[in-house]
Amino acid sequence: MRFVLLAAILLQAGSEAAVRTPDNDRKAVESVEREWLAHVSDRAALERILGSDFQHPVPQGVVLTKQQHIKWAVTHPRPANRTARFEQLHVRVYGDTAIANGIVDQRDAAGGSLGRSLFTDVFVFRDGRWQAVNAQENTIRSSQ
Repeated sequence: MRFVLLAAILLQAGSEAAVRTPDNDRKAVESVEREWLAHVSDRAALERILGSDFQHPVPQGVVLTKQQHIKWAVTHPRPANRTARFEQLHVRVYGDTAIANGIVDQRDAAGGSLGRSLFTDVFVFRDGRWQAVNAQENTIRSSQ
């Protein structure tokens, strides 16, 4: 009897941890965004983060597929002397869809600014996880 009761308690505790709420979903998408920024040229991370139907419109006037984006990212890694961080990151959740907007700040090894970009990423919850299905960024130009 004790085993059955313990098993029931553990099952309930496990299911509560897996319960999706807007706040948990927002935090999960923020976590995926941070992983993406930290592993921007890592093939395995990108395979996991990007959905099979991922699209990335780029300034050259083309829309990259998942595989095209990964190929470009892996062959053009961020130089080791550069860092990138979120200056801003805001996530809105609409059921199984989430939109992330923010600003990424890039710096050199001395801390000098290399530029900032404004981005929008769209995520969909599928197969038990959040996957990016669209990404777009624009360079922020100085107002001077």
